[in-house]
Amino acid sequence: MTVMAGPPFADRCRCRCLISLAVALLLVPDSAGVHAFHPCRQRRGRSSPTAVAAIDLPFDEMLSSTLSVSSSTSSALMRYVAPTMSSFFTYFALAAAYDRPQGKLALDDGILVARQSQVPGAGLGLYTTEPIPEGTALGTYPGVVREANAYLKKCGEYPQCGSYAWRFTDNAYYVDPTDAAGNIGMLSFGGSAAVPGSMWIHENLLGGLAVPTLLARINEPPIGGPGCNVLSREDLDSRTVTFYASVPIPANTELFMDYGLTYDRTAYGG
Repeated sequence: MTVMAGPPFADRCRCRCLISLAVALLLVPDSAGVHAFHPCRQRRGRSSPTAVAAIDLPFDEMLSSTLSVSSSTSSALMRYVAPTMSSFFTYFALAAAYDRPQGKLALDDGILVARQSQVPGAGLGLYTTEPIPEGTALGTYPGVVREANAYLKKCGEYPQCGSYAWRFTDNAYYVDPTDAAGNIGMLSFGGSAAVPGSMWIHENLLGGLAVPTLLARINEPPIGGPGCNVLSREDLDSRTVTFYASVPIPANTELFMDYGLTYDRTAYGG
């Protein structure tokens, strides 16, 4: 059996250079000044004398030409890629800064847990697993701080989010722990539905910024039930709401607070 030898190494190098040159020339824009080498610029059925002459160039000159054309192509691409990447990272940073959720728990993990509430129809409530002394800070309310107009627009589309958002006493801002559809999960990821891509970025790329929504599970006490054991304090400058134990709270106790005089209780049963 006869084994056919491949072309010599030098010929293979020249072949690769010619292929690279052809690919580079196909990508080079008109402004690069290489019209004579561009195969798409030639009339059908005719060959370019310049293109034919290029095949006879010495290897070093051909390699130099290839690198030069590739450099021009890279420069042309970078004129579009660099600004696009810069804009993306700028937008990414702004979304992370302005649409991120706030709020944190001041107690160790596991001291507060979500369970079925004692309040009929209230869903989950928040319970203690250990005794909590009076005056202990529980944490700050979770969610994204939104201007009133933006939040009310969302609430008009998804009324259920009104059960969880905290309205500041000056009525200018809300803290909204719900997702894009107005539902609450165990974590608030942040993001703004009014900004294209913001919700996706926060849920898929900035998940590490998500905050637990446990403090948004505190209900009002049922009629005739135990009284409130949590109080709140607003800071309008930092737009935060901090919760404290208003009395000594035993272990395995549901937390309750007063939602205030202006809260809409028309949906309450009984």
